[in-house]
This record gives sequence, structure tokens and C-alpha cells, in this order.
Amino acid sequence: MRDAPVPLGVTLGPLGAVAEGMDLAVGWGLAAVQFDASDPNLRPRELGESARRDLSASLRRRGLVASGIDCFVPVERFADAARIERAIDAVLGSITLAEALGRVPVCLHLPAEGAATETLRRESDRRGVPLVDFTRNSVAPRVGLDPAATLAAGEDPVAEVHRSVGRVGAARVVDLLASGMRGPIGEPAGSRLDAMSWRLALEMSGFRGVPVIDGRQWVQPLQGIRATIERWVALLPAAGVAS
Repeated sequence: MRDAPVPLGVTLGPLGAVAEGMDLAVGWGLAAVQFDASDPNLRPRELGESARRDLSASLRRRGLVASGIDCFVPVERFADAARIERAIDAVLGSITLAEALGRVPVCLHLPAEGAATETLRRESDRRGVPLVDFTRNSVAPRVGLDPAATLAAGEDPVAEVHRSVGRVGAARVVDLLASGMRGPIGEPAGSRLDAMSWRLALEMSGFRGVPVIDGRQWVQPLQGIRATIERWVALLPAAGVAS
């Protein structure tokens, strides 16, 4: 059995194959991984019951849990008669997989109120799976916080946490660098996020999930993820990082 893991997750998308990404997460001493419904090798709507069980078993063998599933279907597809059925099926498949992985959150951009949204909410309620809306300034019951996106919109990530107290369903650990690119927190001469204030606000907001390092679109994701783990732990030292 491995040492107590660092209470962070990581997006699997930038890490290659699913199994390889999970092994990297274990090597970094992380607690969780975030699945991506757009991964061609892991499309939830194409996974049968046996495949879902195998994925759960793969997590357990490694001492990992799922922090959630990303299903960022472009929201305009829910308004396109030619694509709405496939868009809804993608989210429904993610909800089914999320239930099998421990009723973890499905992260998405919720479409405007209407039949599609009602269908998704009804199924999420039936299966006990929270839908977490990452749409900016969402009024949904559960919202996702992405500090890099907030900074890109010219707003304060800490203030956004305070506005969302009691509704935070998912949170990303990612900075918007001075270059305008998404990247690791705490980059020398490049960081824009006050990571300490953001982490404290998040922990005082009632958020009980696992913050997820979001390495998508990073120039050097492997090095950046490792640096982010070390910097995150150093903010409020409470756990070690695997060497």
C-alpha cells in the first residue's frame, strides 16, 4: 500500500494512454485522475458494463480514485437539430460512467434551459451523479471553477470562489501566465494567480471534492504538473510528494 496520497487530481488527456496516465499519477503521489470523455480510447457512451468495471478495477489496483469526468461538448451542438442527439448521448454516457466510478461529477458546459438540459438533469438525479457547469457566471446548483479562465475574462478568481460558496462542485489548479498561455501555478516571472489566496478561499468555501491539475494546453505538461504538485503542497504543507 502506498503512502497517503496528495489530495489532488490530474487531467489524463495530456498524459497519453489512460493506463500510462494513471501510472504517472501514482508516481507523482496523487490521489485522483480526471477522465476525458473525448478520449478516443475512452468514450463513455461506447463502454459496456464490463469495460466500466475494468476501469474501476484499474483505479483500485493503483490506489487511485476518479475525481470526475470532463464532457465539454460544444454547447452550440445542443441547439443543432443534426447534432443534439449525439451531444445528449455523450453526456448521458458520461453520467453512466460517473455512476460506476463512484458517482463522481460530470464537468460540462450546460446548455440553456430546455428539453436537453431537463433530460440531462433528470438522468443525473436518477443516478445520483452531480452535473458541474463550467460556464462562466453560471447560476447552476453546482459550478466548476477554472482560475485561468477567470483571469482571462479579467476577473478575480478569489472573488469568484466567494460568490460561489456552497455551489463549488469542481475546481481546477491552473494559472494564466503573463504570456497569455495556460500553465503551472507559481511560475517564476510568469504567474498571475495568487495561488495561496485561491487555495484558502477554495478550502473555506465548503468544497469537498478533489482539486484537479489541468495540464491541457500546457507547453510542457509533465514538467509543469510535477512543479504544480510541489508548489501546491508548499502553500499549506500537510503532505509529502513522491520522489
